[in-house]
Amino acid sequence: MKNDILYNLEILLNKSLTQLKEATIEKIISNCLNETNKGYLSMGINHYLDDVEAKELNELKKNLELKKTFQQAIEFKFDENQLITNFKSELQKAFADIKLNVHTEQKKLKSQVIFIEYHYLPNASISGFGKGNFPILKKPEYLESYPMDEMFSSIEKIDYSLAWKNLISLNDIVEQYEIEDCIFESEIYQALKNAYIFKTYILLHKAFDELGTKLLDGIEIIKPLMVYGCEHDCEVINIYVFE
Repeated sequence: MKNDILYNLEILLNKSLTQLKEATIEKIISNCLNETNKGYLSMGINHYLDDVEAKELNELKKNLELKKTFQQAIEFKFDENQLITNFKSELQKAFADIKLNVHTEQKKLKSQVIFIEYHYLPNASISGFGKGNFPILKKPEYLESYPMDEMFSSIEKIDYSLAWKNLISLNDIVEQYEIEDCIFESEIYQALKNAYIFKTYILLHKAFDELGTKLLDGIEIIKPLMVYGCEHDCEVINIYVFE
């Protein structure tokens, strides 16, 4: 099962990277201008491209800082060994903390699913829940049913910032120039963001695999124990399974 999960993550990553071929910040801004202009034209407004906003966006296509930051993000370079080592250390610390804080009244209950969830900031928390039906998904989806019996939780123990540093730099400059709607809502940016997420989950998968079941010593579990990743309140995708 874990090989299927890794295969699915790699397929999703490659699909996202394919969408980024020949992508540039100029293309994102041009597409944004064209779509916005179409919207205004449909309402009978035909002067949008002469407006200050449109002119400022056109000027940003020449902005060297923005172009350089986007290029660094899209080059998608990582020190994989270092990131896996970091994730292993953070997982060990997180689960050590979890084991110290498992409620005594829950000792007779067993976990069968773990969620690694981030929310805005590039820091993920870990939570474990009880028995249920937890499938292997080929793409991010909402589960048909979510468990209610939380066994344990850990507050923002896994730091994604080193893996996401170039994406974070791009986000910062986009916010600096106040062009979030234009960039963040584009198909290219969504593909880029997804690529970073799927790459992070692949590295976490490898970290879990190297740590093995010893990581869970002291926590009552039911196998297969599924590990999912997600953004808060968004679709989940498998990261790993303890078979």
